[in-house]
Order: sequence, then structure tokens, then C-alpha cells
Amino acid sequence: MATAKTSKTAIVDIQAIVNASAQVQALKEEQATKVKDLNIWLQNVQKEIKAQTDKEKQQLLIRQYNAELTQRRVQIAENYQTKLKTIGDNITKTITKEAKKKGYELVLAKNIVIYGGVDITKDIAKIIK
Repeated sequence: MATAKTSKTAIVDIQAIVNASAQVQALKEEQATKVKDLNIWLQNVQKEIKAQTDKEKQQLLIRQYNAELTQRRVQIAENYQTKLKTIGDNITKTITKEAKKKGYELVLAKNIVIYGGVDITKDIAKIIK
């Protein structure tokens, strides 16, 4: 007769961990600064375009700056996504390491669990900060 092995299951509130992360907060601040700088650049570009009296040169400037604006936006977004992924990977590694250390065999996101599991969110949040 086989006996059923009981597994230890942990749950973690990923959103709470992300919100508590100093790295995420710093990334959000960095992103806000980049967007602010981009808006300042855009205002200066608009002034330069308006100051141009030659319509052909004005259209050339518009095309040039539209291309540059697109490039800057893509660069900002890609940089943000890369850094966010790195932070997310670090959070996942921390959760995995802590769960193994405490003997958990399964860790689930808190928002998908209806009942059961040991909530390790506070433990992980302390480590992540």
C-alpha cells in the first residue's frame, strides 16, 4: 500500500513584492525622469520647427524629428523592459531560493489560490528590499 506524500505549498503575492521592491521604485523614478526629459526635448523641437519659415525645411525637420522621436521612445521602452525583466528574474530567484530553503515543494501566486498554502510574501519582501 502506497502512502500519499504531503507536499508543502507556499503562496506569494507577487504584486506586493514588486510594489515593495526598492529596485522597482528606482526604475519607475528613472523612467519618469526619462519621459520628462523627452517631453522637454519635444517642446524644444516644436519651437525649432515653428521658428523655421521655409516650408520645405520645416517639413524636413518634422520628418527628421519624428524619426528621432520614434527612436528615442523605442530606446526608452526597451531599456525599461530589459531592466524590469532583470528585476523580475531576481525576484523569482529569491522566491525559489527561499522556498527551497524552507522546504516548500510548490510556490503559487496568491491571486490564483482559493484556499491553502503558507503565505511567504512578507519573508520575501524583507529579502527583496
